[in-house]
Amino acid sequence: MPYMNRSLIFTGLLGLAVSCVSPQLNNNEMKKDHLTYFSFDHHNSMSMHGEKYDVSYTKDGRINVVIDEGSSGEKEFYLSDSVIFDELLAIMETYKTDKYKENYKPKGRITDGDSWSLYYKYDSKRSVSSGGYMAWPDNYREMRRALSDYFQKWRNHQKGVLAIDYFKFTSKNNKGRDMEFTLKRGEEEATMTLHDAERGIDKTLSVGNDILQKLQERANSVNLKSKMYDYFTEDEEATQNTYFVRYNTGDSISGITCHTQYPSHKVAGIIDFFSPWLEK
Repeated sequence: MPYMNRSLIFTGLLGLAVSCVSPQLNNNEMKKDHLTYFSFDHHNSMSMHGEKYDVSYTKDGRINVVIDEGSSGEKEFYLSDSVIFDELLAIMETYKTDKYKENYKPKGRITDGDSWSLYYKYDSKRSVSSGGYMAWPDNYREMRRALSDYFQKWRNHQKGVLAIDYFKFTSKNNKGRDMEFTLKRGEEEATMTLHDAERGIDKTLSVGNDILQKLQERANSVNLKSKMYDYFTEDEEATQNTYFVRYNTGDSISGITCHTQYPSHKVAGIIDFFSPWLEK
């Protein structure tokens, strides 16, 4: 009996060891990196031809997707499901993009051609970066087409799409310039207010809500959401411009840009947008 008990105990311990170790091995085997960021950009320096895709996590855990295809315009929305990262990774693995060289260059000197860049990052912090100018890997065209085909399904996506609900822009200096434009979405119509002290303009207009979509297209075209062109100066003669945008998702952006002589393209773009209503 003692011998049998020892055998049973040994068998039980062995079974316990196996039950503890086996799942751990399976987990290690199943463990796989997942993407946390993806970006692809291909454009021509002389035209609006090209595309840009950007997928990233926000601080609150959502996934922000930006699709910009030049003349087709930019679309931005939020997702709560990370399946888009899994599907993008599958495309990258199909075309073995982790084997791409970091930089591709043409053999001869070429100007005004196509540039491209590819960058993605894993949750393990590992990343893949590649790009070039008028030179690319052998399967690059197939990979680019696969990405274009994949994002085709997202072009019609509606849930979580960004839409401006409120917009405010000011432009002031110490020489008398005092301008303020606002646009607010309403249930049926939007309210636009225009103030230009120098020209003695103060008016409030009711306009169609569709004007907010046109304003968003203009904001996108002048990279209003990007602060890379913001310029600050201590010059007392400078004109200071501020903007604030609140979206239907609850997100908001704001910025300040200054100019001493010529306004930046983002400031000029916004003033030009409101100019037709100032003239009326």
